[in-house]
Amino acid sequence: MLEMNGVTKTFGSFKALDNLNLTVPQGAVYGLVGPNGAGKSTAIRHLTGVYRPDSGTVQVDSQRVYENPAVKADIGYIPDEVFYFPSATMEDMRRFYKGLYPRFDDDLYNRLYEIFRLPKNGQIRRFSKGMQKQAAFHLALAMRPKVLILDEPVDGLDPVMRRQVMSL
Repeated sequence: MLEMNGVTKTFGSFKALDNLNLTVPQGAVYGLVGPNGAGKSTAIRHLTGVYRPDSGTVQVDSQRVYENPAVKADIGYIPDEVFYFPSATMEDMRRFYKGLYPRFDDDLYNRLYEIFRLPKNGQIRRFSKGMQKQAAFHLALAMRPKVLILDEPVDGLDPVMRRQVMSL
């Protein structure tokens, strides 16, 4: 279960989150909807442990997320803007993720090639935006995370790939 209790976050004089409470039960699918600047991405960055709340708590299965590598290893996160090392290939990223995430599943990773069909040895930064997003899904799903958090998940994907990703 994901929980945010009384989370507040400010950036200078701007209050991005103000006493936010959120509970997401295990197995549930939730969406955060709101206008630009409403704090959706800030909330997501708290759920993934990227940001430390100014006040309040963020927990996964009753364990605090921030500065907790064991909990973070159970969270798959695909940000709105994906990042890859400058010369990284899919194979480079597979090895990197495998070293970071204990449940990384090579068999699942290989089966996902049937869906995403990405070049194994091309530099990911040279992929189109949609292909980079597919690479992020490919890697995140192979982690077998307990929690998968997506920020703008289908941005950049063509309609066919959007349907395929949503069916996963």
